[in-house]
Amino acid sequence: MKFSISSFAILTSFAVLGGVAGCGGGSNLPSGDTGTVRGRVTYNGNPVPAGCTVVFTRDEDGLLGTGTVDSSGDYLLRMRDGLKIVVGVYRVSVSPPDVAANLDQDEIMRLQQAGKLPDPAKVKEVPLKYRSPEDSTLICDVQPGANTFDIDMKD
Repeated sequence: MKFSISSFAILTSFAVLGGVAGCGGGSNLPSGDTGTVRGRVTYNGNPVPAGCTVVFTRDEDGLLGTGTVDSSGDYLLRMRDGLKIVVGVYRVSVSPPDVAANLDQDEIMRLQQAGKLPDPAKVKEVPLKYRSPEDSTLICDVQPGANTFDIDMKD
């Protein structure tokens, strides 16, 4: 049997399209209702530093949602499948920004040697009691549809 280049191209196209059509049809999330979560994170009424991370942890199965805080203190929670968050009760924690994440190794060494590399543990705008889901008393009950969960941390 003789194949021409055009026959080969057509067969290859069908194989690729068939493979693509079969991929990504399902969700990575557990079944059930979903919602979206957004909010603002403040410390004593002022926005926390950009780059802080908000983490929602569901006790029943450890399911996680995360959001990164922008310069206004706003965040938008994301889960495996994008912006959809499985409904349920979540413990909420806030982590300070990792200031070294966007620096190259030489810059980190230079700042560290000069004693100017900020230590995330010393970021006062995120008190220790909010940094882990085990210690945080923040709870959010995510409902179907749009949810707003503002966090104003106090000492």
